[in-house]
Amino acid sequence: MFRSKWRACVLASLALSSAVGQAKTVGDYATDLKDYAVSPLHWDARDWRWAGGAVVGIAAAYSLDNSVHRQFTDATAPMASNGHSLRDAAPLALLLAGTLAAGSIHHDSALTQTAFDMTEAVALSTMSGYVFKTLTRRQRPNKTLNQDDWGSSGDSFPSGHTAAAFAAAQVLADHLSADQWGWRALAYGLATATAFERMNSNVHWFSDVVAGAALGVATGRFVSGRAGDHNKRIAFSVAPMDHGAMLSFTVDTSPR
Repeated sequence: MFRSKWRACVLASLALSSAVGQAKTVGDYATDLKDYAVSPLHWDARDWRWAGGAVVGIAAAYSLDNSVHRQFTDATAPMASNGHSLRDAAPLALLLAGTLAAGSIHHDSALTQTAFDMTEAVALSTMSGYVFKTLTRRQRPNKTLNQDDWGSSGDSFPSGHTAAAFAAAQVLADHLSADQWGWRALAYGLATATAFERMNSNVHWFSDVVAGAALGVATGRFVSGRAGDHNKRIAFSVAPMDHGAMLSFTVDTSPR
């Protein structure tokens, strides 16, 4: 079932890109997809350091999975189905629709192009997320209380909703000027709200959403880089707390 759900999400994202404008041709998208698939082969030292930090963050989140899960749900409560998938996608829909509407209303071609790039980033992060889900097959917390239930029939790791939301947020942040920090904070805030709601819906572990955030940010940076905008970067960290953990983000807008 989750195969058809992810396939529909990808097709919808690509359709939106084509429907709202012809900023790129089908060939351009195919080239982006090919380069995205092999992009780790061309990473520089900064990219590998960022990837290493992401792995450390995911590992730290994994060590906290059970304790964070207990803050969101009673371990003795009946397990719930994944009934909030559309609701939890609302922050992403708001981010995409709001950016596109603002570009159209203000006749701002750059902002409209940003909406196209955000949609492409959503599609790419969704596809790569599906690959990781297929490889890891981790069971969701609404199906098992065992955080180590990998390689079965699950589709929990990473969180696709979170990856898509952070991919869109990263592209928007990369296209904004340094003095528009409020809009960047709003974008990352909506993405973080998506991650929170996925855990609150009891359909993802903490490490799932951290991995989704890392995948989304990396994908957003790739798409922004294709547009020639490399001068804004984001880093994230995980800090243990008494009754859970804190996920924080820092945006660096200084030139390279």
